[in-house]
Amino acid sequence: MSSRRSAEVVVIATLLVGYASFYLCRANLDAAQPLLIAAFGYDKQQLGKIASISVASYAVGKIVLGALGDRIGGKRIMLLSILGSVTATFFIGASSGSLRALLLLAVANRFFQAGGWGGLIHCVSRWFPAERHGTVMGALSTSYEVGNMVTLLLCGAMVRLGAGWRVFFLVNPALFALVGLFVALALRGEPPEAPTEKQTQQEEKKEPQKQPREPLSVTLPWLAKKPSFWIAIVLSMLLTFVRTGFNTWTPTFLVEVGKRTGDQAGTAGALMKSALLPAAGIIGALVVGRVSDRFGPGKRAPVMVASLVVLCGAVLFLAHGGLSSVWSAAISVAGCGLFLLGPYSLLGGAITLDVAGKRAASTAAGIIDGVGYVGASMSGVVIGGVAQKHGWTAAFDVIAVAVVTATLASAAWLWMGRRAA
Repeated sequence: MSSRRSAEVVVIATLLVGYASFYLCRANLDAAQPLLIAAFGYDKQQLGKIASISVASYAVGKIVLGALGDRIGGKRIMLLSILGSVTATFFIGASSGSLRALLLLAVANRFFQAGGWGGLIHCVSRWFPAERHGTVMGALSTSYEVGNMVTLLLCGAMVRLGAGWRVFFLVNPALFALVGLFVALALRGEPPEAPTEKQTQQEEKKEPQKQPREPLSVTLPWLAKKPSFWIAIVLSMLLTFVRTGFNTWTPTFLVEVGKRTGDQAGTAGALMKSALLPAAGIIGALVVGRVSDRFGPGKRAPVMVASLVVLCGAVLFLAHGGLSSVWSAAISVAGCGLFLLGPYSLLGGAITLDVAGKRAASTAAGIIDGVGYVGASMSGVVIGGVAQKHGWTAAFDVIAVAVVTATLASAAWLWMGRRAA
């Protein structure tokens, strides 16, 4: 194996483990919601407000820390994000559990968490050529599903051992801090050699080589001229709303299904079954990323459309299929994850790199993700409020409307691309 190929393997492994670990201090709050309801009597609407406001903070952090990432580098912004998230999460564990304390600390945590993905995108833009971005980002996009799955399984195991909600915010950040040390030691240097002379010449024609340090006043107008940038923003708002809705409410939904049907596994079993959602997403991200590379940079819309059409049917089945057990509900949620998280990972990874290249990778990732999380900030309060007042069928119908709209936007993108060809 060449020195470059060996270095690429190390970079991919480090970024995958590093970003997956962000979910130790993110999915733990989702997993803690049923325990907080039991301990303090909070309802879904109250917890939904915390989720929505903290996600709004995440959106702001995406834009601020994304731009900062292009200035200070991907590794540094990831380490800053880990430090801030670990600190805020430890304080949640030491808090009284009041709504005000949870809100303030969740806001701080999600702000710092926002720098992780932009840092990863920045690193990928410097290590890998554009024709491999779909495959590389498909692999790396499994990181957030791996992290989500492992965190849910970990939290479920701790509940099974008799732990309360507070333990989620003490054990998880300790593990995250250890991973941060690993990232600091493992993620070093630059690509040891250019891929090939031909690739280097092609990149020079596409992008000026001294561009990564350009200020936001230069890169933002350049991005704003690209129609694909604006379509990516619209899709990001819709798909992040849907994904956040599933991530936030799947544990609570399955716990309530279990109580209604008399499932003997209880809260611990429901939390573990929630891991089927990200597990299915891993498969979706890998397959969609690989398939999209066959279409090539800037031509990935057909994959988005096909996946989202199937997702529409899966969400409607979840809403109206008359599911009567925790297992059937969990498998149905996993089916949604399979066809949701592939397009979502494609949008946040390869499509962002198609739009921005090396010139503004972290900035574009921050803006596309950040605006997406503005839409997602409505997910907690809207879905939580609808579920509280009208039940889960109505809540999933709201998600279905967002999926249908995203499908239409992707179809419009596909039509525009074929018309321009």
